[in-house]
Amino acid sequence: MSPKSKWAIRIVYLIVTLLVYSSTTYLAVNREKYEGNDFIRQYTIIGAITLSVTILSVSAFQLLSDLVLGVRLASVNISGKSNPGEPISRWTFLSKLSLGAGGVMLGSFLWGTTKGIYGWRILVNKCSFKSLPQAFDGTRIVQISDLHLGSFRENFGPLDEAVQLINDLNPDYIFFTGDLVNEEPEEAAPWVHVFKKLKAKNGKYAILGNHDYRWGKTDPELEAKNRIGVKTILEEMDFTPLLNEHRVLEKNGERIGLVGVENWGYSPEGWFPTYGDYKKSVEGMEEVPFNILLTHDPTHWEHHIKGKESVDLTLSGHTHGGQMGITIPGLFEFSVAKFLYKRYAGLYSEGDQHLYINRGMGFLIFPGRVGMPPEITLHEINKA
Repeated sequence: MSPKSKWAIRIVYLIVTLLVYSSTTYLAVNREKYEGNDFIRQYTIIGAITLSVTILSVSAFQLLSDLVLGVRLASVNISGKSNPGEPISRWTFLSKLSLGAGGVMLGSFLWGTTKGIYGWRILVNKCSFKSLPQAFDGTRIVQISDLHLGSFRENFGPLDEAVQLINDLNPDYIFFTGDLVNEEPEEAAPWVHVFKKLKAKNGKYAILGNHDYRWGKTDPELEAKNRIGVKTILEEMDFTPLLNEHRVLEKNGERIGLVGVENWGYSPEGWFPTYGDYKKSVEGMEEVPFNILLTHDPTHWEHHIKGKESVDLTLSGHTHGGQMGITIPGLFEFSVAKFLYKRYAGLYSEGDQHLYINRGMGFLIFPGRVGMPPEITLHEINKA
């Protein structure tokens, strides 16, 4: 490539960078003015985040290449040689690598905000329990979580596809672990006909997540109103809401417990509702050898369940897996959620107690999934 071409590319890059940053900054500052415009809202978020991550990745490799160059030049000066000899190929390699890394980041974010956002991934979690009654050996449970239906803006097609994928798994039960909406129950009303199509042999059960009470710190009266509204829509979708309640599931004369609590989430600032009450949920419950708990926020398991209550399997959501990460199925996974949650995705075990955190199907704030696909979990529980 000629020097003129290189300079032309650099100038175009700088102009695009300045335009994106200046426009997204202006739109962020004046967000109330453009609040109703979905295109502008998504451009602001995607543009700012995608460009920032791309520039940071390029800068990190460029810094490394400059350090290598600096060391080489310093060694030349110390040795007293006037000519370093061979071309500094390592510096050239790292410079090109930085551009490659930027390209990968840019491509990943563009894919994640267009295709990856609907790239449903079915994960199978097989667990064995000594306390599981023989009649429930091989039970198939599909867990879905964090739909955030307001984010889909009535784009029914992708979720119709997800519903068909779930039904094809032929589950005995379907459990939804909270966050049906972003903030208002009305967001979910157009979706009733879609989720009524979900089929499970023995029932569909659901709990509420923090967003089902509204977003952030709000008035208790508004939270109560939201709670009723979301509960009603879940019932219209043929789910049985469990709000600090339990059910005893029976098969061939043997029984297990299913407990569902309202949201309980920990944050130092008190951002999340704390209505979940396990002890209230199991009042009057007959003694059973095996219990499943549905609780939206995994911090509830950490603070109130682990080592304290007789719960064998806890199913949660809430974290979205961070919506961004690096995933090599079965080998490696890293997510930004790791900095916020001790347990953020997948299966965790402490003795005979197990916690599974679903990465969610929906999205919030950032309209994309980068390296952290939306998840449908098939749990197969077996008698050990």
